Amino acid sequence: MNPAPQDPTANLSRRWLWALFSIALILRWGSAWFASAGSPFWLAVNTDDRVYDEWAARIAGGEWSTGEVFFLSPLYPYFLAGLYSLTGDSRWVAVVLQGILSAATVPILASLGTRLFCARAGLATGLLCAFYGPLIFFSECLLSETLHLFLVCAGLLQLQRAADGGGFRRGVSAGGILGLAAVARAYFLATGAGLFAWLVVVVRRRQGSRSVLLGFAVGFALALTPSTGHNLLASGEPVLVNASGGINFYLGNHAGANGRIHPPPGIPAEALMTPDQMLRGFSQEASGEVGRRLEPGELSSHYYRKARHWIASHPGDWFALLGLKLRQVVESFEYPGDRNAYQAQRWSPILRWTPVGWTLTVSLAVGASALSAARRRGAGLLHVANGMALAVLLGFLVTDRFRLILVPGCLLLAGLGVDALMRGKSDERRMGGVGRALTIGTCLLSLVLAWDRPKESYMSHLNLALQHARRGELQQAEIGLRESIRMRSDFLRGHWNLAQVLGRLGRAQEAQDEMRIARRIAREQGIPMGPGASQDGNRWRR
Repeated sequence: MNPAPQDPTANLSRRWLWALFSIALILRWGSAWFASAGSPFWLAVNTDDRVYDEWAARIAGGEWSTGEVFFLSPLYPYFLAGLYSLTGDSRWVAVVLQGILSAATVPILASLGTRLFCARAGLATGLLCAFYGPLIFFSECLLSETLHLFLVCAGLLQLQRAADGGGFRRGVSAGGILGLAAVARAYFLATGAGLFAWLVVVVRRRQGSRSVLLGFAVGFALALTPSTGHNLLASGEPVLVNASGGINFYLGNHAGANGRIHPPPGIPAEALMTPDQMLRGFSQEASGEVGRRLEPGELSSHYYRKARHWIASHPGDWFALLGLKLRQVVESFEYPGDRNAYQAQRWSPILRWTPVGWTLTVSLAVGASALSAARRRGAGLLHVANGMALAVLLGFLVTDRFRLILVPGCLLLAGLGVDALMRGKSDERRMGGVGRALTIGTCLLSLVLAWDRPKESYMSHLNLALQHARRGELQQAEIGLRESIRMRSDFLRGHWNLAQVLGRLGRAQEAQDEMRIARRIAREQGIPMGPGASQDGNRWRR
């Protein structure tokens, strides 16, 4: 006689965890399959992903270090390099593995939700995570987000286990995993410090073993040792992970900052197109201001000081900027960075029709915050992680990639909200009137704030046009480039690349006209252009 099926509200068994993993993996691999069949972006690289890919290829080829301080967080390219050394320069293998990592994040988060709240809340968290569109989308991109979020969720689960009665070894494990998350994305360093402070409070309150604190510190420090040691040998400066923190902070806090990547005064927009151009542009600006070349650590400190000076000198403008960023955190629109998830929906029906996005998640999370279960001591880990993530967003930038740091904590609260909505009226933990009002109000606010947001930008049109051009689809490339220029008439890369495409189409006079426009814009923006330069870093190929 077959046993009765297990009630998921009583215990989230391995069977349910494997089911969640399987659902998530099917969705991620399915979306990747649709992209491989039709998207011109499939396995293509543009900006940060190009840097990671080329960096990984050099590492796999034996160049373990350039002898310079890391400008980008280094864990992901070394992760890619390990794959490339085993499989060759196989981007599709990386996408397949990232699908597995992203799917594995789902049962990990479900397990944490079960430990914090209950099994049904954990199951709801897992289902929301499995169907969350941006997580599916970024698993297809050669960017660090999938690896970073996997490490964050695994580290939070291990940290909660350590707080519940672990010793030195469990503390080392939690600290090591979360330290690796910081090496994958350096902004997580602040969250790591906040989580350690939370662990100190928990250990003192419960009179637990203090060896877990030592273990966490040791594990976190060990994870940072390779990157810190590399940077110390490269420049003699104690740069923990990378040297772009000050520049990113200044990008998020200056006159004209808008919560996204926007050029500060004195920095041309073209200097923000790639990490290499960003480093050169900001280095030149800083050298002109101080009268000498700055080392990477000094460069980061210089722009931290500039941002703090602007904040102190313009407190009113800064508070207005914080309000704008908070609005961007709440609203449903995903501000595209290197890649555009809305564009990717053209080729992936899974991305187009997945029912879970930011609005549903943040609305349920806000509603659940009114529940007693969300305020009990066991949920402190979650609130610290969310609070630190929100502080990072308000302090730096609010793009789709940055906002992902809020997703794990909000999914956990959203799972609790689903559980509360499913419970009967007689249950004391049900979603009451306040919780329902918060959920509905946040949902409407999120949608209303983003109702007029255009889902395409001049950069997304450029990126699509470049992919069409590389595939020889020149008419489609011309359409995309003209649309990019229509949205921003002084866009140097748009005019330059349009000139190249028109030349390949045999329309020499139009190509010369676009080239003259590009050179005029370059002079106006103070950007040097050689006769054979290509602003996207690649020559057009027939």
